[in-house]
Amino acid sequence: MRVTRPLAIDARDPLDPIDRRTLTAFLSDVDIDDVHVVVVIPAYNEAEALPAVLAAMPDRLDGVAPTVIVVSDGSTDQTRAVALANGALCCETPINRGQGAALRLGYLAALRLGATYIGVIDADGQWSPEGLVSGLDYLTSGRADFVQGSRVLGSTIVGDPVRDLGVKVFATLISRMARVSVTDTSSGLRLFTATLAGKLRLDQPQYQSSELLISAAFAGARIQEFPVDMVKRLAGQSKKATNLLYGWYYGRAALRTYLRERWIAPS
Repeated sequence: MRVTRPLAIDARDPLDPIDRRTLTAFLSDVDIDDVHVVVVIPAYNEAEALPAVLAAMPDRLDGVAPTVIVVSDGSTDQTRAVALANGALCCETPINRGQGAALRLGYLAALRLGATYIGVIDADGQWSPEGLVSGLDYLTSGRADFVQGSRVLGSTIVGDPVRDLGVKVFATLISRMARVSVTDTSSGLRLFTATLAGKLRLDQPQYQSSELLISAAFAGARIQEFPVDMVKRLAGQSKKATNLLYGWYYGRAALRTYLRERWIAPS
C-alpha cells in the first residue's frame, strides 16, 4: 500500500483497490445522519478485549453520541460479530494489512461520513476510552488541531523498561524532526479535526503513529498532549514485533515520513 494523495482526495475515490472495495461495501450498509465525532478502532483478532473497550466508550462526545467504527483488519475470529453486537459499525478488510492500513481506511470512512472530529483508540484495552472526553475538549475549545494521550505525562504499568526507554528516545528524535514538543509518539489514544485529516498523506501499513504525528506537524497542526494511564491489555496477545524489530521498523517509518514531508512531497 503506497498512497501519498491527501486523504480528502483519496476518500472520494481510493487508489488502493482493497480500500475502494471495502469502503464502498461499508458505506452501502451504513444509514446514519448527523455524524459529528467518529471514533476509529483498528482491530485484528480482538474479539476478547473489544467488548470491554466498547462498553467503556463515552455515551456523548461534544454533546452527541459518537459514531464508532471498528476496522477489522482481516480478522479470523469474531471481531466483526462482537463489534456489531456491541453497537459499533464494522468495516472489514478481506486480508490482514497492518494497523496503519486499518487506521487509514477508518479515516477515509470518517471523512466520507462527514465527521467533524476523528478519535482513535486501540482495541486491546490499554487506553481508556474515557480519555476521549478530555482530549476532545482541546479540539472543541480551539486549543489544538491534534491531541494525544501521553503515558509519560500520566502513567504506565505495562512494565517493559525497554519499551519505556524507546518511548523517550523516539519522543526526543521526533520532537526535533517535526519541531514539536511531545513526550509519547506511539500513543494509542489520539484525536484530531477532520479538516486536518483531509490534508494528511498516509502510506505506512504498519508502525503508523509516528507517520501520523509527523505528517500532522508538517501540515501545520497545533499539537497538544494530556496525561493518560496505560494498563496491560485486557485479553489476547500483542501483535507487535520484538523490541528490537519494533524499534527498527518504527524508526524507519518515522524517517521515511520525515523525508517525504520535508523534502520529497512537501505541502
